[in-house]
Amino acid sequence: ANLRARSKPWFGGNLSPRRTRVAQDKRSSAVPRQIVRDRSAVNRAFNMGKGAGTGAHSHDDEYPDDNWNLYQHVERAEVLNAAAGSDATKVLRPFVRRLETEGSLVSDGDEELLVKLTFLSPVSLRRLMVIGSGDPDTHPARVKVYVGKEDLSFQSLEDTRPNFETALPLNQPGEAFVHVHPPGAFTNVTSLAFFFPANHGNGDETSLQYLGLQGDHSHDKREAVDATYELVCQHSSVDVAAETWGAMGL
Repeated sequence: ANLRARSKPWFGGNLSPRRTRVAQDKRSSAVPRQIVRDRSAVNRAFNMGKGAGTGAHSHDDEYPDDNWNLYQHVERAEVLNAAAGSDATKVLRPFVRRLETEGSLVSDGDEELLVKLTFLSPVSLRRLMVIGSGDPDTHPARVKVYVGKEDLSFQSLEDTRPNFETALPLNQPGEAFVHVHPPGAFTNVTSLAFFFPANHGNGDETSLQYLGLQGDHSHDKREAVDATYELVCQHSSVDVAAETWGAMGL
């Protein structure tokens, strides 16, 4: 297997946590420490500034000023390589609660975290806010964002190019936003994946306290298209066939 080399030393020939996780991915479709939460009826939102246009209003009576929210449109949230009992939905919450630490995600075994979101209807992501928890050395230092990769895993990360990648500042006050680009790549998308490959301390533990998503949403539900087709005969084709059959004595 072509496994990426790690900067960490090996001891006694044992696989590093990343290599072990990739090997487990290959043996089974179930990734260890994979926590999934379905949110078919999400009623809360978070505020990331006032917006205008399609979907630029809050659906939450408790947070009426939460505009351009995408959290409330998340149908499914999943985290890979987080400590046991982690819940990806806990880092998706109202902007006014962004500094709360309860429910923070902490990586398990090494520094990498992968968060995957599926939305109830198409959304357009415009900018992000990422806040780490606890020791600043554990705060995410980089993020890679993928569009439409619902089956993304640590195994497939190696061969999948992100739609957007950037360094992240320390954001303890919760004031720094990151604009995603190009905008067209994040327009009318139904799933997003966020890969945090490193932290500011270059250690084995990465913590994520808050993941804020700002943008627009549509009211169109994700559903299969039911199309009906009708075969229409062309007169020329019918005429040629009749002449041919007549020549054959049919």
